[in-house]
Amino acid sequence: MAVYESDEGICIDGFKAAGVRRGRYGLALIACDRVCRTAGVFTRNNIKAAPLQLNKRKLDAGFQAVVANSGNANACVSEGLDDAEMMCAKAAEELNISKKNVGVASTGIIGKRLDMDLINELIGEAAGQLTSSAEGSTKAAQAIMTTDKTVKMLSIEYKGIKVGAIAKGAGMIAPDMATMLCFISTNADLRVSELQDALTESVDESFNMLSIDEDMSTNDMVLLLSTATAECNISDFKHALNYLTREMAIKMAKDGEGSTKYLQVEVKGALTKKQARKGAKAIISSNLVKTALHGENPNWGRITAALGSKIGYLFAQTDIIFSSGAQKALVLEKGVVGDLETARKVLAEREIKLTVNLNQGEYKATAYGCDLSPEYVEINAKYS
Repeated sequence: MAVYESDEGICIDGFKAAGVRRGRYGLALIACDRVCRTAGVFTRNNIKAAPLQLNKRKLDAGFQAVVANSGNANACVSEGLDDAEMMCAKAAEELNISKKNVGVASTGIIGKRLDMDLINELIGEAAGQLTSSAEGSTKAAQAIMTTDKTVKMLSIEYKGIKVGAIAKGAGMIAPDMATMLCFISTNADLRVSELQDALTESVDESFNMLSIDEDMSTNDMVLLLSTATAECNISDFKHALNYLTREMAIKMAKDGEGSTKYLQVEVKGALTKKQARKGAKAIISSNLVKTALHGENPNWGRITAALGSKIGYLFAQTDIIFSSGAQKALVLEKGVVGDLETARKVLAEREIKLTVNLNQGEYKATAYGCDLSPEYVEINAKYS
């Protein structure tokens, strides 16, 4: 059965959203008509922003709303937890719900205190604009954008299961829970433990296989809220969730800071799944591979070096292929250099797939990323 996409974003049955901006600050509010069964995945950075610390304590209570700001990370400041609590309390007051059922998120500059007077004003504004239309999702997604250039939202339906999401993420993205915020809604009637397991697995195959610049944020977070109104089996839900998170990861890769090209790396023919994953992540994370991609240079040596830095493999058995649409170039065949001229034409395209066949086994893995450009340096040199 096919997966059907729509433009509802996070506003599937029972959910509303809104977003407002003022200056560098944005404020998104997501609310549901009931307390949801809630799962979450958080950054593995040892330094965690205040919102993540608070959410981890509250997750078991279930969330009925999530309030998120952009422009300030609320990280590494002494008042951080108090301010995160205040955001939850203000949202709860506006929505007439318990503050224990409000999740919170922040993204932006690290080390500066939130402007709580402004944040409280924006929460009030957003609460007055909540809507179940696609416009609500769009405005909420816009409100959490920082260096993003495009809105990231999607909703799908599969066998009666609805899953929707909004997200932000353009820089400080590395394979290990990529730097981003992603809020997911669903109607799947599953236990919290099943939702958590499914989310963890799904993130591992999507956002954890995403790399923009190999930096890990203090604020990475994915939250999954379920109304539990649609009966389903766990395998069907996993199929729907995996589809959504993969598509959201691709949206982030295509909007990487300063990027001009999208790159999808597939390593196949591996002896184990672990070998395939490590290989794909090694290539997508290599700055030398990224800069060669930007220069439209089919430098296969950088690919083999990146691969060898993380896994053992047999160079003399390895194939490397660049492709885009109908164009395909076999750059390396069983360790012998191939068609570099066609490869340069492929690399002139906007969206490129790199396939590395180790020809050793049956396992494969895919990673998502982009090139590294002078614009990326310029953006981050001035970001303060």
